[in-house]
Amino acid sequence: MNLAHCLEALLETDPEDIHVTSEWICGIHRAIAWELFPEWAGRFRTTDVQVGAHLPPCGHEVALHVRNFCLDLEERLRHVNGAETIAALLAWSDWRFQWIHPFKDFNGRAGRILLVALTYKLALPPIDPASGESGKEAYFAALRAADAGNQTPLAELWLNRLLS
Repeated sequence: MNLAHCLEALLETDPEDIHVTSEWICGIHRAIAWELFPEWAGRFRTTDVQVGAHLPPCGHEVALHVRNFCLDLEERLRHVNGAETIAALLAWSDWRFQWIHPFKDFNGRAGRILLVALTYKLALPPIDPASGESGKEAYFAALRAADAGNQTPLAELWLNRLLS
């Protein structure tokens, strides 16, 4: 299943039935990566990696970080109540998922599906979670700022997406 088919299937699901769990995340990854990487699609990485200057959690810690991410996300979803808190939730989800970097590859694609699922679950109009070529550097700068503890640039980026 490619990315488009995965998104199609997601949008055929009742938003109330979308529960972001470790298993759900692995299922999304498996669906988009299986054809190219059947031996590890849908399985968390077990090796250490470096993404640019970022050192994600050690391979043996990935499952725990994803589980905690899912629990934290579930709690945060209970407290959204307007554009700014939604933007903060999407920014945090976007950053934290990429910070964990749970798979060997296809983390960006899996993260975008996660973000589409969240916007759908929150009954928002369709929002493209991908930064176009012109916004890519600002997006990466916002991710680096979030890595350093400042999620404001990424939240502002998401707020602009929500309001445009």
